[in-house]
Amino acid sequence: MGWPVEKILEEALKLDPEDRALIAAELSEPVEDPEEVRQAWVRLAVERLEKLERGEAKTVGWDEVQGRLQKILDR
Repeated sequence: MGWPVEKILEEALKLDPEDRALIAAELSEPVEDPEEVRQAWVRLAVERLEKLERGEAKTVGWDEVQGRLQKILDR
């Protein structure tokens, strides 16, 4: 199947701002079935919770999140 979402996002964030803007615009188009979107979010939340419970993922503190966001904004 395709790339995992995390890998796609990682690669997309390496693009220049114009290409990222184009991708963002395309992805922001309305989704036809809101229930499908809700179910996708629920699946993602459950998957992430299960990874945390198995010790396969870790949480990140707010200070680190702010630092990462600031680096992105400073580009």
